[in-house]
Formats: sequence, C-alpha cells, structure tokens
Amino acid sequence: MKRNRSSGEGPSGRLSAAALAALLFCAFAASGEDIPAAGPSAEGSLPDMPFLLLQIQADVQGSLNGLEAAVADASAELSATGLEGGAAREVLRRLQEANPDLVEAVTFDIEGRIVVAECDDCEGAEGAQGADIGGQEHISHVLNTRNPAFSGEFLLVEGYMGTAIAYPVFGEDGGLLGGISAILEPEDLMDRLVAPHLGYDVTTRSQIIDYSFWAMDPDGLILYDRDEGQIGRLLFEDPLYQPFPSLLDLGERIAAERAGHGYYSFQVAEGDETVVTKESYWTTAGLHGRDWRLVLTRIAE
Repeated sequence: MKRNRSSGEGPSGRLSAAALAALLFCAFAASGEDIPAAGPSAEGSLPDMPFLLLQIQADVQGSLNGLEAAVADASAELSATGLEGGAAREVLRRLQEANPDLVEAVTFDIEGRIVVAECDDCEGAEGAQGADIGGQEHISHVLNTRNPAFSGEFLLVEGYMGTAIAYPVFGEDGGLLGGISAILEPEDLMDRLVAPHLGYDVTTRSQIIDYSFWAMDPDGLILYDRDEGQIGRLLFEDPLYQPFPSLLDLGERIAAERAGHGYYSFQVAEGDETVVTKESYWTTAGLHGRDWRLVLTRIAE
C-alpha cells in the first residue's frame, strides 16, 4: 500500500512534528482533557513534550506491532511443521534470531503444556518442556477463543518476569493444535527505545535531559522507570507512593484515560527525596486490548 503523504508524513515515512502534536492533542480531546493555556511550564512545554512522547509511542507501538507480526508468521510456519521436533524448534530459533527483543519462545498443546521451548542465549529451555502453563490468562485465552493475546507481566516457569505475545496454531485440517507464546521483557524493550530519545545511559541511568519517562499497566504496575528501583512496584499499593496523593490521583486518571496531561508531586529521584511538582503527558501503546500507559514528565518550573 502506498503511503499518503498528504496525511502529514514526510519523505522518511515519519509523521511531521505538527501532525504528531495534532494527533496527541486529538487524543487529549477525545479523553476529555483540555490542553492547558496556562499553568506551570505551560508556555514552552507544549510543542516539545507531546512531540517527544509521540516519537516514543511510535517506536514502542511499532516494535510491538513488528513482534506480533513475527509471532503470527511463526504460528503459520508451525501449522506446517507441527508443534514438536526439530522443525518446530528451528521455527522458534529463527523467530528469536530475527527479533532480539524476544527472549524466549515456546509451543504449547491443547492441554496448555509446553511442547518445545527455546530460550535466548541458552541451549533450549529443556526444563520448561512439559510444564503446564494452561492456567496463564493469555494461554487460556488462546485455547478458549482461538484468538491471539498480549499478556500483562507475569512470573514465568523459569523464574523471571515477562510479557507474552501468544498466537493459536492450527493444523492443515483447520483443527487447533495448540499455540505459540513468545516472551519479551518490557524493561529491556523500553531501555532500547526510550533511552536514545532522553539521552541517558541505560547502565548508569545518568546524563538524562530535562525529561523523564515511566510506563504503567492500567492496573498500576510500574513496567518501566528510569529509576530501576520503581520497576515492578504497584502505584496504588506500594508504601513509596502513599505520601503523595496528587500522584495517586493522577495515577487514577492515567489508568482510566488513554491520553492526557496533568501535574503531581513526588521526589526528584532515587537518592534525592526533595519533593517537586512534575508536569506529565501520557498516551497509550499496546496490543489486543492490553494497554501500556506511556508517561513523559519534567520538573515544572
């Protein structure tokens, strides 16, 4: 399909700054949020923060879309090879080789048991084979509805947290054989995508520019933060956040609204408990009805 450049896309295929800002402004309007004409840092922040946030959103959503397409292609290949044996293992190996953000991939049967498992930088997750994962929400969804799923973060049988893209696998006769589940780690994915925009070292979390960034599941789980100590905390339950009612109030809005703008008070960063007001814009990326809220912030002047 040819791109329609009259929609605001430039020669590189990226939306222009004006189009990006307009899209975010439309998202704010759709959510019922007015772009402020005044207030802390309103002047001078509007052209930059929405533009930067939409660049990040485009990269995150584009990566998720690419990973989903790759898992869908692997599902189609497994329809021909079946879920077990060397041919199936080769499909999983090629999937990860072509998509380094996927750290593990497995096939599972109609009972929800792992048939073949391949793990990033290992000889194959042999200990996972035969494990019953049918109780995991995304696996159950695939088996019961025969539709793909994007999971929330969960504890894998290998003992670490991850997020899955899962697809059904059908046999040549159209019958359901089981499925494929491929694992990504949101922290690593967003380290790779967000750090270049914010200009910080992902190892030291240093040399950041004026903006900071965090991401949240709508249930309040912090999926990503420049402060690694906050990743995995629950915004609405963790004691760290309870002394900051404006953060909790804005968190409720972020959970409920796909895009918006607001302010909250919180400490500057890990190791610096100075309380400051932070301006924030947020928007959404995700797959199959599972959302990630992407939040760009800066200290309000």
